[in-house]
Amino acid sequence: MPNKGQKTITVSGETLKNLEKRYELEKRKNPKISFASFISDSAIIELERRKILKEAQYISIVSFDDNVLTLKDHRKRDRFVEVHLKNKQLWCSFDRKFDCTHIGFALALPEVRNALNS
Repeated sequence: MPNKGQKTITVSGETLKNLEKRYELEKRKNPKISFASFISDSAIIELERRKILKEAQYISIVSFDDNVLTLKDHRKRDRFVEVHLKNKQLWCSFDRKFDCTHIGFALALPEVRNALNS
């Protein structure tokens, strides 16, 4: 019986096997993570991913020069948005955040990932 504010879910056998394999890989990187935390984190990440994919269709790349990615956000009246790469971190000057749709869009770009890894 779950605690108040919690729910129990059931997944099929094949899905469970797949999740357990992924959990074992994650546990090698983070030995203290529980299976419940792994599933919770994965669900939140998937929801964010879907949100970013939905909103990304309205964002386009203008340029990527001198560690500044310039985007055009058609949801914001064709507003130009700058995502800055500094000290291996991305920062959005429009939202004034380190985590927003523009950052998610930027992280999906190979040239940005390469710049972060160099």
